[in-house]
Amino acid sequence: MKDNLGFYLAGGLLLLACLLKLPALVRARGQDWLLSSICALLLVGSGVLFTSAPQTIIVVNRATGVSNFSCPVVYCALTGFSAASVVLVLNWRGSADKEHTRRLSQRIIAVYLLVWALIISLYVLGDAPVERRTDFDVYYASTPYIREMILLYLIAHGVASFICSRLCWRWSREVHGTMRIGLRALAVGYLMHYAGYDAAKLVAVGARWSGHNWDFLATFVAPNMGQPSALLVAVGFILPLVGRRSDEAIRYWQLGPLARTMGRVQDHDAPSPSLLPLPWWKPQFRLRLTQRQTYISDRMVVCRNYFSQQIWDEARAAAVAAGAEGKDAAVIADAAMIAAAVDTHGTGSGEPRDGHPSADQTNSPAATSDLAQLSRALRTRVVKDVRRRHRASLEDTPV
Repeated sequence: MKDNLGFYLAGGLLLLACLLKLPALVRARGQDWLLSSICALLLVGSGVLFTSAPQTIIVVNRATGVSNFSCPVVYCALTGFSAASVVLVLNWRGSADKEHTRRLSQRIIAVYLLVWALIISLYVLGDAPVERRTDFDVYYASTPYIREMILLYLIAHGVASFICSRLCWRWSREVHGTMRIGLRALAVGYLMHYAGYDAAKLVAVGARWSGHNWDFLATFVAPNMGQPSALLVAVGFILPLVGRRSDEAIRYWQLGPLARTMGRVQDHDAPSPSLLPLPWWKPQFRLRLTQRQTYISDRMVVCRNYFSQQIWDEARAAAVAAGAEGKDAAVIADAAMIAAAVDTHGTGSGEPRDGHPSADQTNSPAATSDLAQLSRALRTRVVKDVRRRHRASLEDTPV
């Protein structure tokens, strides 16, 4: 059971990645070719790992009654995964010439369909009567037609893995965050495919041709390189998806204090005040984040006539005195001015209450500060103190 665990675990991760994409695939209704390719790749990849497990090989051979029937099945799955990987990376990255990318993808698919046909044909022409569950490659390394089949699948798999590794690494230099980490995990995973798994198998087969026995490379080294590389590929595909959603969810949560503060602005004064209802079982953090940002920005526009330069200067001086520097002090000052403007607006007056000039709209907090930074700044002691003093002044000022 321990020998099968790595295969099933890696296959389960790829299947999980496919399931994470499934809701978007259903919504696309087959119109998003790239998304369909991603799901197909992940599904085929999980199938490769499930069918490669020793226990699965036993079940397949017994169910079909054909010795080593699982071998061409696994070989076709591996080469199919290789082709799907190259096609996916090409289309995932995109190109200014989409037609060229499409033609290149079609050629790759055609080449690997030919590889499939040759693998099946060579297996039928060859003779492999003795069931070999873990050392088929080296046991039949010198058998006519079977040896050509083995060599063909290893070369086809290795070439595709090399191309994917190179493409992912080069692309990772152009992106940041979880996308970069995911692409580099993919690059290393595919590197381990051709430099570890395929190379070990080829060396072991070549040793058989020269009369030596290096079977441990095919039976021990290759499988132990294949499983971690498959895990890295799974992580590489999952991380950009999960990471992007996590970033959106975290930012949505960070904007909470600012959204609640701006919620005191009367709805009838703010353009587009209402958030579209979203079911709880469909997080859609990107849409929720966009709605919250719009909600905040719209109310900030309503309050801009109450932005006070005096309060901004007071808050910035207090922030500097408390140890804040440069941009941090300015963000705290912006947050204090926003909070004071909301309180002033809440008094029902149509004009600024303190008689000081309003902040220019082009220099408003919405334009100069990150909303998440403003939201965090609302919790600082400086903003709370400035806001408390401003509320007291509003209570003392006659209407």
